[in-house]
Amino acid sequence: MAKWNGKSRGSVSGIKVFVFFIKNFGLRAAYLLLSLPVPYFVIAAPKASRALFYYFHRRLEYSVVTSVFKIFQTYYVFGQSLIDRVAVTVGKRDKFTMNFDGIHHIKELIQQKKGGILFTAHIGNFNISRTFFEELGNEAAINMVVTDHEHKNIKNYLESVTGKTKLNLIVVKEDLSHLFQINEALNNNEFLVFAADRSGEGKHIKADFLGEKSRFFEGPFKLAALKKLPTLMVYIMREPHYHYHFYARKLKVKNHEPQEILKGYLQNLEKMVKKYSTQWFNFYDFWD
Repeated sequence: MAKWNGKSRGSVSGIKVFVFFIKNFGLRAAYLLLSLPVPYFVIAAPKASRALFYYFHRRLEYSVVTSVFKIFQTYYVFGQSLIDRVAVTVGKRDKFTMNFDGIHHIKELIQQKKGGILFTAHIGNFNISRTFFEELGNEAAINMVVTDHEHKNIKNYLESVTGKTKLNLIVVKEDLSHLFQINEALNNNEFLVFAADRSGEGKHIKADFLGEKSRFFEGPFKLAALKKLPTLMVYIMREPHYHYHFYARKLKVKNHEPQEILKGYLQNLEKMVKKYSTQWFNFYDFWD
């Protein structure tokens, strides 16, 4: 099993090209431009492409031909999600429609003013979540805990284009200083968001996912077990015709043990992955 390095692909120059196309020629032109770099990434990133092939062919049991096609499709959809992230904040918000499925669960937590934990994954387009939360109003503080060491120059450029997100980012650090930020957020009855489908250096838990063992960071599930806070599963999924679907589901578990919470999380995530197979952006060797 290869370790996830926590870094995102891409360059500022490449993103600038797409921003230019979005602003001057519209979304369709930007999407069309995507067809050019996709074959390059499939070939130039052999480890990522092999990982995707294993996922589609061995875990989801697609044919070889279908699996190869879906590799290209995954890179393309990933590019679309980055374009959409920028588009909704540079005057193209009205191009998209959105519906809220289970949003009453989040509204209930906001009204209770006790905070909570929101589990998501590297699936769909949670990067546009601020659009959804802004439409709910600014009644709740949202903190996203990230292990993603995305290049700072890319983040800085995106923020210069899209504006700083109202989602607070808590970056996991080797000196564990992020734990103070997490505790402060919990003491203030704020929400913590974890994209919990990753592992790497540090303590982990093993569990079955799509029929094979994999490893997951222990921290989010241990925290949920210890604090016994209300816990939801949340996803923002891309659908045809510029439409996004926001899902919020209660996490149902038999007890508040970390392993049981992870099991409930993965059962829910499996359903989403099977429904939106090309929107789970897993570009590394995920299974043991």
